[in-house]
Amino acid sequence: CRYGVQDSVGFAIRIEERYRGIRAPHKIKFAVSGCVRECAEAQCKDVGLIATENGYNLYVCGNGGAKPRHADLLAVDLDEATAVRYIDRFLMYYIYTADKLTRTATWLEQSEGGLEHLKAVVIDDKLGICDELEQRMQHLVDTYKCEWKEVVENPDKRRLFRQFTNVEENEPAIEFVDERGQRRPADWPKGGVPAPNQEPDQELVQLQTFERPHSNGNGSVNGNGKISDNGKVNGKPRDTGRLKQHWVNVGRATDFPADGGAAIKYGDVQIAVYNFASRGEWYACQNMCPHMNAFVLSRGIVGTAGDEPKVACPLHKRTFSLKTGQGLADESYSVKVFPVRVEDGDVYLELPPAAQLNALLATSRHCIKAPQAGASPCAPCVGGVQG
Repeated sequence: CRYGVQDSVGFAIRIEERYRGIRAPHKIKFAVSGCVRECAEAQCKDVGLIATENGYNLYVCGNGGAKPRHADLLAVDLDEATAVRYIDRFLMYYIYTADKLTRTATWLEQSEGGLEHLKAVVIDDKLGICDELEQRMQHLVDTYKCEWKEVVENPDKRRLFRQFTNVEENEPAIEFVDERGQRRPADWPKGGVPAPNQEPDQELVQLQTFERPHSNGNGSVNGNGKISDNGKVNGKPRDTGRLKQHWVNVGRATDFPADGGAAIKYGDVQIAVYNFASRGEWYACQNMCPHMNAFVLSRGIVGTAGDEPKVACPLHKRTFSLKTGQGLADESYSVKVFPVRVEDGDVYLELPPAAQLNALLATSRHCIKAPQAGASPCAPCVGGVQG
């Protein structure tokens, strides 16, 4: 900061190192500006500090994004030690009282008494809990460990980040393109996901009619998960004969996180397997979210809609029933589901022959490719201005 009246950069580094790794109801953003010109935009952050001649002004509960909220001034002209003490109290009070997935701005707006109550708790110790809040925050600071460093150094933890639990393979789920000398993922196509990249073998296309477990038999699902109820697949009458399926061992039960999922590879198909431990149930479905052909459902959030087990896509929050595969928020999408059983600690899926499943769900058929994504929005500028 050219006009800085305090060492804002040094203080920002100390703030970052103090609060790194802390679990909170939602993400937390910090900023420290060196003067009132406010280049760091501290007044739209969860915690913002602006340097003054006498210390720092402390702002809290700001928010940018689609619904911006100007932060509230909590205290003025604080020395660094006092600012840290107030931030400790503020953050721990937020962690203990906010609902999950609630940002500080929403939390304050919903709190009875609003800013005045927050000042009374954090500054005046109205509830008599400030010592406890500081001690609990200090415990988090003292017990911090770099979880990623532990993963790198521990082979057992590295196994948790395998792409597939049943094979030592990796495969790209989206094509990368070169732009300005750098690689980036190809853009999602405008206007929705296109047809599959390859036409399936017509001898195997009957797979597109194999019935989902728990299905009511109405409708079919094509490669992009769009439901059709016209009795035809690719314009041909549906073959309702049931395909021969068999049980396939896909790993040990311990390979799948409790109340979460992991991906397995079967042929050229990615399948998400879920250990819904809190319900004592197991589920499996295709790993590709049909909304944007993203192979991410194994990393989705598992939960319930009423009594219906569901998974939410981690990208756009599309939800699907784990029993039927039906889209819950948007019924025009669905995913294929597969029966699961666990015996002697081994997990089995009931699956059709790999060649048949490949004809419908092979990664190579649905991976987003650069030609589908269209020209780069920067393409007209690459060669310079014309005319």
